[in-house]
Amino acid sequence: MKKFIAIILLSLNLYSNSNTSDFLIKQNNVLPANKAFNIETTISDDSILISWNIKEGYYLYFKSIKIENNYEALNFEVLESEESIHNDEFFGESKIFRDKVLIKLNKSIGLDLNNILIKYQGCADVGICYPVQIHKLL
Repeated sequence: MKKFIAIILLSLNLYSNSNTSDFLIKQNNVLPANKAFNIETTISDDSILISWNIKEGYYLYFKSIKIENNYEALNFEVLESEESIHNDEFFGESKIFRDKVLIKLNKSIGLDLNNILIKYQGCADVGICYPVQIHKLL
């Protein structure tokens, strides 16, 4: 009997997880992540610029921004941002970005542009947070 209940609960959880974000987006008029956090990249000879245009009513967590090259974390510099401190019930005080963020990643020898992943996570002010988003540079 316990196995049967566990299977039902697992099935419901899998089903609900697959539709949860769609349901919440429709019910609360929440934008999909790619519309709430519009990301753009510019590659030059010596650097990579990554910017997010963040829609009003949404924010991006500073600590969530990770740039990886072949799973190795890369350092970046924040050039422009509209930052503030957000008191999160789960994470406590967190630095967040609103409106626009521009970061710079220095190109170095051995950097494989085909394997750079940009990871980030944000939330809507209505209390819905997105899973980590992963954007491939190229």
